[in-house]
Amino acid sequence: MKKIILSTTTIALLGTNILADDKINDIFTDGKFSGDITFYSEHQNNKGTNADTGFDMGSIGLNYETASFNNFKASVGFRANKDFYEKGSDDYSDGSDPRSIFGVANISYEDDNFAVIAGRQEIDLEWIGDFHYALLAVIKNIPNTTLTVGHTDKFMKANSDEALVKIKETNGNDGVCFADVKYDGIENFIINPYYYNADDLANWYGAKIDYDNDMFGLTGHYAKSSEEVANTADGSIFHFEARGSIEKLNLNAGYIETDNDGEIGAMDTIGDNINPLKDGNQVYELNADTSYLSASYEINDFSLNLIYGTTDYAENSKEKELNAGIDYSINDNISLSALYVDVDAQTNTDDYDKFLFTATYSF
Repeated sequence: MKKIILSTTTIALLGTNILADDKINDIFTDGKFSGDITFYSEHQNNKGTNADTGFDMGSIGLNYETASFNNFKASVGFRANKDFYEKGSDDYSDGSDPRSIFGVANISYEDDNFAVIAGRQEIDLEWIGDFHYALLAVIKNIPNTTLTVGHTDKFMKANSDEALVKIKETNGNDGVCFADVKYDGIENFIINPYYYNADDLANWYGAKIDYDNDMFGLTGHYAKSSEEVANTADGSIFHFEARGSIEKLNLNAGYIETDNDGEIGAMDTIGDNINPLKDGNQVYELNADTSYLSASYEINDFSLNLIYGTTDYAENSKEKELNAGIDYSINDNISLSALYVDVDAQTNTDDYDKFLFTATYSF
């Protein structure tokens, strides 16, 4: 009888090991690959004495995410960029950029109540963009509320339309802590207060309110910084936007205002999401008032986009910018995009226009 029991136990243990091996194997075999192959071209015609600039480049991005196992996942992703042509020396980069970079390398856990991501990851919040070495947690079990908290101490850029930026420290060794709340318990409204703290640099806080129904929408946004660097003035920014849609036509009108003494302070240290223009060189400058109008229209597989903005800044200075673009989806995998940018600067010698073209195969 003991032999039978031992044999049964041995078989059970072996079966458990085989099952565990099968589950581990399934985690990887059921994972998902995604990526893109992109060609990007940017050429600028300077109206003054500065030489014209331009470059053409290629980019390959590849990402892999494992299947979930007990609510855990692992993700890894890299991007490799290479310039094919530079009109002038250092138009693409000064040569210090890496040729490839792992922007994603993390482990995550998610259930119905919360999610946690630790490691290299892409973050898109009001004042955070690009890729970060961070710890991020999303609390989902508060009624009508999503709370995102975290800390980032390093960041990098891994975009398909510029040279890569290798990982570097954020705010020295201190990094940036952040808390972002989104409340949608009132019909058609999203209320988004937030707070960021960068020790010995600044802390900033603000609130954004969005209202949208089937016909039109409004955004009101105000943020202020408290600067901790000696002799540095606090900054602030105000943004208002109205938008509406008629069938396939979307219209937007907005206004942005920065502080008279401190611009926007250190708020854009690791990203921003307010500037609506492609360049918007003066939007965040001292005492800047920006007004803009935009329109977009979709027809079949085409999307036509137009935005015009005027920025009054400093003392009686003005810059105007026009962006005119077209996007075309050939199929689910291949897309083309072209954008024309014209900047009328305060000084005529600083005027320029440029043409940007992107072709992407995604999978």
